Amino acid sequence: MKRWVLVLTERGSDREGKRRRIAAMFIVLCGLVGSWAVGSVLASDPIGYGVPIWPFADRLDRAENALLGQVVPVVRDNLPLNPAVAEVLRKTDAYGSEFWTLKLKVDGETRCREVAVSLNITSRRVSC
Repeated sequence: MKRWVLVLTERGSDREGKRRRIAAMFIVLCGLVGSWAVGSVLASDPIGYGVPIWPFADRLDRAENALLGQVVPVVRDNLPLNPAVAEVLRKTDAYGSEFWTLKLKVDGETRCREVAVSLNITSRRVSC
C-alpha cells in the first residue's frame, strides 16, 4: 500500500533574505548616485559631449547647438564668419588640427567655444 507523507523542510534562515534586500537596496542606491553624477557632467557642457537634449540642455544650449551647426561648415572651409552670428577671437594650428576660439551670440547672450577642426570637428566651452 502506498503511503503519502507530507515532508516539511525548513527554509533558509531569514538572514539570507535580509542580505539580499540590503544588497538590492545598495545596488539601487549606487545606480541613482551614478546616474546623478553622469547627468551633472553631461549638463556642464551638453554640446561638447554631444547630448543637446532636454534633461541636460536648456533652451540656450539647443540654440547654441543650432548656431554651431551653421558655423561648422564655414570653419571647416576656412571662410570668413558673419560678425552678427560669431566672432573669431583666436586661430591656432597645433597637432595637425586647427583650433578656433569663437564668440557666439546666442539669443542675446554671449558664449565662447573652442572648435577643433581636423577629420572630426569637436568643441568645448571656454570662458570669454
